[in-house]
Amino acid sequence: MRPINQNQLSSYALATIAALLLSACAGNPTGSDTSGIDAEPVAEGEIPQRVATPNPYLAEAASVPGAAQQALANARGYFEQQQFGAAETELQQVVTQWPQLSGAWLNLAKVQLKLEQPEQAEASLRQAVTANPKNVFAWNSLGVLLRDLGRFDEAQQAYENALQQWPDFAMGHRNLGILFDLYLHQPERALHHYREARALEAEADRVLAGWIMDLERRL
Repeated sequence: MRPINQNQLSSYALATIAALLLSACAGNPTGSDTSGIDAEPVAEGEIPQRVATPNPYLAEAASVPGAAQQALANARGYFEQQQFGAAETELQQVVTQWPQLSGAWLNLAKVQLKLEQPEQAEASLRQAVTANPKNVFAWNSLGVLLRDLGRFDEAQQAYENALQQWPDFAMGHRNLGILFDLYLHQPERALHHYREARALEAEADRVLAGWIMDLERRL
């Protein structure tokens, strides 16, 4: 199965506190057309890069109370030591007292997945997007979880919700492309999203380029 990268925390404040907690899940979206400027000629088959519009979720940095910051730091420490039960306890306290912190719900879901609690993780991710529908990272993580549970139509909806919030979300395009390619067997739609992801990623990705070439040949 093609590798899936998951994503980082929501607001800048929460991302700073929980950076190590989510470091294995970071994405690198960039991309949207620069109007009014002529592009360099593009070779046949090459996908032009774009500069992304701002991520609307990160653009609205949340205010995180000091006590919540400390609890998140504690959870990060527990996570680093693979003490996932203790990390879950800390994060449960955060979301109970500050349920509006969407990124804390996302972190809780990631810990719950480490504890092999997919139902609880799904509930936490749904709380994350309820607290802030602009949390594209939570939508993406929800899509990956639902896909792994075999709920492909719901996974597609989660990815599309992420892209509705931020059309330039490279990881959302990539994962939706994988869903169409490997699970829903819709290669034309997969190719579209792979191309979008390639145009938005900051650095060339040989794996993604290989997927695009493979689909272009098949189609």
